[in-house]
Amino acid sequence: MRPETQHVVAMRPALHRQYTTSESGANPAALEPARPGLYPGEPEACRRDYRLFLPILAHLGLFLAVFKVFRLEGRAFQILVTVALAALPVHYLLPYRWKKPLFVAVSMIGLALVFGPLAAAYVIALALLLIGVCRLPIPWWTRVTTLAVVAVALAIARVRPESLALAVPESVWPVLATMFMFRILIYLYELKYAKAPETVVDTLSYFFLLPNACFLHFPVVDYRTLHRGYFSREIHATQRAGLQMIFDGTIHLLLYRLVYHECLIPAEEVQGAASLVRYLVCNYLLYLRVSGQFHMACGMLHLFGFQLPPTHHHYLLATGFTDYWRRINIYWKDFMVRLVFNPVVFRLKRWPQPAALAIATVVVFVATWALHAYQSYWLRGSWGISGPDALFWGILGALVLVNVQLDARRSRARTRPGKGPLTARGHLVRGAKVAATFTTIALLWSLWSSPTIESWVDLMRRGIRI
Repeated sequence: MRPETQHVVAMRPALHRQYTTSESGANPAALEPARPGLYPGEPEACRRDYRLFLPILAHLGLFLAVFKVFRLEGRAFQILVTVALAALPVHYLLPYRWKKPLFVAVSMIGLALVFGPLAAAYVIALALLLIGVCRLPIPWWTRVTTLAVVAVALAIARVRPESLALAVPESVWPVLATMFMFRILIYLYELKYAKAPETVVDTLSYFFLLPNACFLHFPVVDYRTLHRGYFSREIHATQRAGLQMIFDGTIHLLLYRLVYHECLIPAEEVQGAASLVRYLVCNYLLYLRVSGQFHMACGMLHLFGFQLPPTHHHYLLATGFTDYWRRINIYWKDFMVRLVFNPVVFRLKRWPQPAALAIATVVVFVATWALHAYQSYWLRGSWGISGPDALFWGILGALVLVNVQLDARRSRARTRPGKGPLTARGHLVRGAKVAATFTTIALLWSLWSSPTIESWVDLMRRGIRI
């Protein structure tokens, strides 16, 4: 008998396995499973859903109508909201890698529409000069020195336009300053400690922020926070959070208008305790305009995918001066902590903790005072150094310093971090703390807004009839 032989029959692969990358040479991205609402390689946070996006766009259109009806924040703000409304659908539909470049382009277009092509061209040219100096392939301290020389030259040109060969429009300086005077310090800090080079698009999208063209008092946005939050969660949730911030900002600005036009009285009309209380409260509440503008600015950035933390947190309900510092203008507090407080405490780490905290707090408030004067120079053309200004920051700094020391002692003495619900007595104590903090800050605010110390003393005398 002959051995039995078997004929091996080649099996055909299953239909879904007939064409592989090695056999057909196809692009791996083309073999990626289809994901509705996403281009290949995009993060899940980019997923598009028109049923969710169209209501967001409609709400922004309604906000624009409200801004026009109430003439909120003037022509420049309404132009930029219109630009955002037109650009948002394009930004939404573009692939992820093109979203930031479009945002930069839209910001530059908004700048030109608000200030004109000539002023925008000067701002863009000078901005590229400053960014170019920051990115020179030389040691970091050499870059800082070069940038300081350029800044001094620009500061001279700010008050002496004839020192430049070309006449720079006056509107260029405040816009350039609000983009760079604080954020460039953060950018240099990031360049010093970054493990990898920062991309050009990330850099441009940090300095060219669309709402910056209409809000010269702009929150000091942190570079790393801005880019870490970019499409960090589902885009529609980020955009809805932005609409909520815009709504809150609208309420703040409308309340500011009500206080300014209907409630505030001139300081000269203060006669007696009732009018003094009215002036102090209303004068302090004028800060609603700043908090409203900050909410608007960050809300607009949310619409383009930048997830940012709150700018303020119920600052009128602060229970102490450290609590107040943490709640009002949170971005400035974070800026000071990162660039001033933490480095000072680190250098004094061998000192006793109370002494290190005290020195760091003093340095923070001295730096805050100096930087506010520096801001005044760039925005108004004059240094905002005066007696009331120095007293305001000195007294507030001393109050925060005392609170920091007390908080440090309490934290060392506390054995259980948990807190139970407030009792009736606890609510009364908290209410008294809020009232005392509000009253003290309102008094300090009236001092800060007075032209001289003598005029503030006269205001207090007329109020309490001495």
